[in-house]
Amino acid sequence: MLRGLQPTIDHGSSQAERLLYANRFKLTLGLVIVEALLVAFGALSFWLALVIAGCLLALYLLFRRELSGAPKELAWIVAASQALGALVFVLVLITAALVVVAVVVLAIAVLVSLFAERR
Repeated sequence: MLRGLQPTIDHGSSQAERLLYANRFKLTLGLVIVEALLVAFGALSFWLALVIAGCLLALYLLFRRELSGAPKELAWIVAASQALGALVFVLVLITAALVVVAVVVLAIAVLVSLFAERR
């Protein structure tokens, strides 16, 4: 009985707002990928990207209630991409640190094994 129903259209919203809302996750992922590529290729400093992300997130949290319509959707997309980007960058730092620790532990184990063999 409900199979043929189309999603309702909010007549209080603009076409741009509906378009941004419908594609918010794709746009967020696209912005994260672009920012990650800029950092990876050295066009944008890692720390500068984190500072920009923090500033944009703070601005969104401060002014999100004053926004409405398409600007609110655009601000959500930018804030979500910055939060996700910062999370990815921090996870990369943690992963790199864990790799360094693993290599050091492995090197120590190899040295212990080599020196124990000499006796």
